[in-house]
Amino acid sequence: MGPVHEPPTISEIMYKAIAERAFPGGAVAFGSCTVPFYYRAFGTYTYESSIQVTPESLWDLASLTKIMVTTPCIMLLYDRGLIELEEVACKYLPEFGTNGKELVTIHQLLTHTAGLREFYSFFDMGLTTKKQVLEYILNDKLWYTAGEMARYSDISMIVLGLIVERISGLPLDKFASEEIFQPLGMRHTTFRPVELTDFDVMVVPTEVDRLHRNRLLWGEVHDPTAFLLGGVAGHAGLFSSIIDVCRFAQMMLAGGMDLITNRRLFKESTVRLFITPNLKTASNPRPFALGWDVSVRRALDGYQSAGQYLLPRTFGHTGFTGTSLWMDPDRDLFVALLTNAVHPSAIVGFGSKVRKVRPLIADAAVYTMEQQAIPRGSLSWQLESSDGDVIGENLIHPAAATYSSQQAGMPTKQHYNHDLTSTAAIGKHMSVETALTLHRQEPANNVESSSSQFSEKVISTRSQEFEEAVVSKRTGVQVLLPVFIFSLVVSFLS
Repeated sequence: MGPVHEPPTISEIMYKAIAERAFPGGAVAFGSCTVPFYYRAFGTYTYESSIQVTPESLWDLASLTKIMVTTPCIMLLYDRGLIELEEVACKYLPEFGTNGKELVTIHQLLTHTAGLREFYSFFDMGLTTKKQVLEYILNDKLWYTAGEMARYSDISMIVLGLIVERISGLPLDKFASEEIFQPLGMRHTTFRPVELTDFDVMVVPTEVDRLHRNRLLWGEVHDPTAFLLGGVAGHAGLFSSIIDVCRFAQMMLAGGMDLITNRRLFKESTVRLFITPNLKTASNPRPFALGWDVSVRRALDGYQSAGQYLLPRTFGHTGFTGTSLWMDPDRDLFVALLTNAVHPSAIVGFGSKVRKVRPLIADAAVYTMEQQAIPRGSLSWQLESSDGDVIGENLIHPAAATYSSQQAGMPTKQHYNHDLTSTAAIGKHMSVETALTLHRQEPANNVESSSSQFSEKVISTRSQEFEEAVVSKRTGVQVLLPVFIFSLVVSFLS
């Protein structure tokens, strides 16, 4: 069920967190597979800085790299028949097959059951070059029996990144850019943004590293292992904006379909397979899915960053720098939070503060979606995909769909007054809706209410470039159509 009592608003949560020095800046977004309904930036780059965070600001995503780069790349290779999940990893990366790792499978690497260490402090071990780090990882031993238990492992994801490079013949960042970011129009997503012009204006800094690099980490990856690997690795290194994270989340909620371009990135069956928790290991009370974290996998103390109300099949991940992305296919809802919670230091108890913020944001998003009866979900079980499956048919349980429509007041497709049965119609609908919401400017008043001011809470951005990119995808849409849709949206929000 959804929230019974009205939770704090997103603005209240974020400004309180900033005041309590959980982080100097952050960005929040939530929405459905058809449109991001809200995103907004809060605070400044650092506590001393006057540079305001914007929706276009780039954040160090930390471990969101695992689900926005490495796992999707493996999904692409799987779709194309270039990798088998039950095949041993050393078939694709022969140098990995040493010291008892010969039988470790791709499936075990994805589900964190390969028996590899969580991470190493390579700086403290005196390993300071990419060559040294890779040699150590590839020659490492198993620390427990493969397939026996789930233990979160950066090392497993680093190995998967190497396998992507070996199979594709391209560096991991280039393959991800060509196959994921560019097709989705994710213009603000990159590795190594320090190489960009004006990176100090675009990128939000993270920690003042006084242990190894002795400088403010600004435009370079925070994770020390990813740094030693040249800024590109399978477990960390990606930078992105809240705008681009929205685009990625919407594609995943749509079963691997980009509804703006009508382009399918993944088969729906592949999405379904990869987001399903791994139950193969008997002694595995806290399972991962294939590359994804899942909301049923709570911490040992019962904590869950996805909050109380996202449904059991919610999938996503968190990042050490203070990031998180959760996608609930049953509610057709994603919730994203990007912060630089490791600033100024990741040593002095930063984790407990951002740990409190993550579930509060998720709960506030669910409450807002339900109280406003925002149009959502109708597309996710009606569209036929290019491979004959129905997008979301097996992602959305009938009982959950009934709950969403009857108890949460979810409008049906009649609310749109559009023919939503063809992907061409959906593409036009998506483009106009997205362009419409992106056009709304950020409210001057930072105070939000639960109902009357919802129209002020719909997406705010200063990204004219992004808006033009979205609008340019609108083909064959008559001038009167945006006006018609605008009138419908206004009626929903009034």
